[in-house]
Amino acid sequence: MVGARDGVGVFGAAALVTGCCIGGGMLGLPLSCASSGFVPSLLPLLVGWAYMYLSGFMILEVYLGVRKPVDLMGLLDTALGRGAKILGAGLFVFLFYLLLTAYFDASCTIIRRVLHGWGFACSTPFCLLLHVVFLFVTLSLRIGKVEAINTALLFGMLAFYVCLLCAGLPKVHPERLLLSVDPKSVVWTFPVFIVSFGFQNLVPTVAHSLHYDIKRIRSALFLGTCVTFSIYLVWMLVILGAMSQGGSGQGSNESVLLGLLDRSGTYVASFIRGFSFFAVITSLLSVALSCVNFLANSFEVRKRRFPYILGVILPPALFSFFNPNLFLTLLHISGGVVAVSLFGLLPVAMVWKTRYVTRGRYPRLIRGGRGMLIGYGCFSCVVIALTVAELTR
Repeated sequence: MVGARDGVGVFGAAALVTGCCIGGGMLGLPLSCASSGFVPSLLPLLVGWAYMYLSGFMILEVYLGVRKPVDLMGLLDTALGRGAKILGAGLFVFLFYLLLTAYFDASCTIIRRVLHGWGFACSTPFCLLLHVVFLFVTLSLRIGKVEAINTALLFGMLAFYVCLLCAGLPKVHPERLLLSVDPKSVVWTFPVFIVSFGFQNLVPTVAHSLHYDIKRIRSALFLGTCVTFSIYLVWMLVILGAMSQGGSGQGSNESVLLGLLDRSGTYVASFIRGFSFFAVITSLLSVALSCVNFLANSFEVRKRRFPYILGVILPPALFSFFNPNLFLTLLHISGGVVAVSLFGLLPVAMVWKTRYVTRGRYPRLIRGGRGMLIGYGCFSCVVIALTVAELTR
């Protein structure tokens, strides 16, 4: 985590932040906002960015006080104790599994739709098997080859994104951006936007790479998250502005996803499918690799990776097989419960303890004092409560 190369500049660090945020979760943004519409969805987009940006600065504040080569779990251990570290590790692994299951589900839906358009039928079990084989073989390779494969996938995603913008922007209808089938449903979109700005595990790496220079770190985090914000904004504008009125966002997870893939015009839909596929596969590979490394480092057994690879791949694949079409639901749990707890409540607890209990002497990066921390914590609890209420009704 902290072993980043020295000499990484502000723009390089900002690129790391942007790359960490953007992925398969991006696919959930227009899906969750299809009912509320483009204009109402600007609020959760802004709030999601601000929430996670502040979260990153709370973690940075604690890390600058420690100034030791530790990752996020090490920060929890130092600031709150071993119990918090165990809780954070559990939430971290749970978040990984939720995202992997969501990406398995979305990727299978996309591949089956593409093959169906070509006249081929592909069952869900066979599609999941292909994913398991791909991940197992890829993750078993040396890290250099894994990075090469991931880079190729990233270039594919970028190419389809550029094509989508070129083909989709002329098809945007301003009147569709003003449509809102169910404005109140915008409340349900907050968790998806929150989890889509996840970069907090990179904060120690960025701080170490920029030699603890607060001004440069602040610039890197701001630039990286702002670029992510802009990409999401344009993505939603193109998708929701080109989507026909039939894409109301109502129905099952699969029907909404298929509506996104099919209802935006021939060429635009093709680019959406291509981008969605590369975004999900890239996220699937990067999250799986991060989870394998996290487990290997936690148990301090790095040579025998095969058990960790199987332990990372098989559970979400099996869950996706027995419980299909849960892409959006899993994203909501990931963002509204797990990410808010891990990247919201725990950082508040760390900052509160280091500021007002142990009274550490280091720069305070966030203004507002106790009132800001209490407000941030209360907002986090409200998001968790609303998410649980929506999931259980």
